[in-house]
Amino acid sequence: MRWFSVLWLVCFLMGCATSGNNGQSEPGVSRLAKSDIDEVIEVHQQAVMAQLKRLMFKLYKRNPNLRHDRDVRTIKESVERTFSRQVDFIYPEWAIIRKPTDIIRLALDERFQGDRVLAYIIGLRKMLMASYDNHSEFFYLTSIDQQKLYNSARNIEIAAWLLAKKRDSEGNLLMLSDSLSGEVRNLSYQRIFGKMIATQDNLAQIIAQKNGRIIKTFVVRAATLAFLPI
Repeated sequence: MRWFSVLWLVCFLMGCATSGNNGQSEPGVSRLAKSDIDEVIEVHQQAVMAQLKRLMFKLYKRNPNLRHDRDVRTIKESVERTFSRQVDFIYPEWAIIRKPTDIIRLALDERFQGDRVLAYIIGLRKMLMASYDNHSEFFYLTSIDQQKLYNSARNIEIAAWLLAKKRDSEGNLLMLSDSLSGEVRNLSYQRIFGKMIATQDNLAQIIAQKNGRIIKTFVVRAATLAFLPI
């Protein structure tokens, strides 16, 4: 009976939070249905998505010829348009691809003729959101799996390795990121990936400690393309 009362209260508060204001949450009410850990989760998710957004902007700037809408939008507009869409938005180019990590692989396949940056970022975004069970708001009865968060961090490592290493048959990188030989040293991409990895790992540890569970760790060998399941 007690759990039913709690469930009813949370559902009531969540309903109140989205009523009025054109369906937008009212911060004062919605916070009543959140615990401290829920807010911590949201802060981590917002942080990793902000870094992913920054990565997309930098990749487009570094690879201007890869952007499919370069003739009709600025880079900033392209990035904003991508992240304004729901994570489950269907792109015709890879509508039949079920795994987000397969979209990442596609982006770095020499045979792929589309927008590599878009595919790479969409794959990462879908994979990261899956680690949060595709929630963008968290309440008392919302739970996430620390193992998924940990696995997503390892997958970011693999994706970063692929970006730095994958080349075409003539030895040219499929997408440019960090500085090439002879250029001014630029480690900004590595720093972005490092922040994303640290964010996911940090949250995985917080959730594991909260749930009293142990994370199963893996030694990731990026060259094998063995993405971990989410």
